[in-house]
Amino acid sequence: MRFHLKDTPWGAARFTYSYLGAVVAAAIAGLFTVIANPVVDALPTCRADQEGTCAATLTGIVGTVALFAALFLAAHILRLGWQWAAWLMALSLILLQIVIETNTFTPAWSLILLPALASLLTFIRPDRELKKTTSGLRLAALVVALAQFLVWFILLITT
Repeated sequence: MRFHLKDTPWGAARFTYSYLGAVVAAAIAGLFTVIANPVVDALPTCRADQEGTCAATLTGIVGTVALFAALFLAAHILRLGWQWAAWLMALSLILLQIVIETNTFTPAWSLILLPALASLLTFIRPDRELKKTTSGLRLAALVVALAQFLVWFILLITT
């Protein structure tokens, strides 16, 4: 039995599948995080922590990694492409950076827009071939977005 679509969705179906992929990835990551939570709590380092910040931090990291892995799995199953998952991951990290920098959850409503934006950034009509220049620019923008977050995160931790 095959667990992915025969053709890549395009048009309005791509946006619908994008939201479906985001929900499926969130469900898979949530399930994995719930299963991993007792393991994280049982670690010797986290048992010695009286405040509980060790377990919360490690659970957050496990959940984030599980979400990003589940995004690539959902992108494969729903034929959205690895670029969709990578853009959704980059956009989520940039939103996380905004939330941390502004110290508020006011832009959290924009999580609703992220799957549509990732779908729009990776949209290719099936009857047209993507030019190598356009593909290279989109990949370069993705790398810049991820590198920017990595530099910001390192600076956040070290200062």
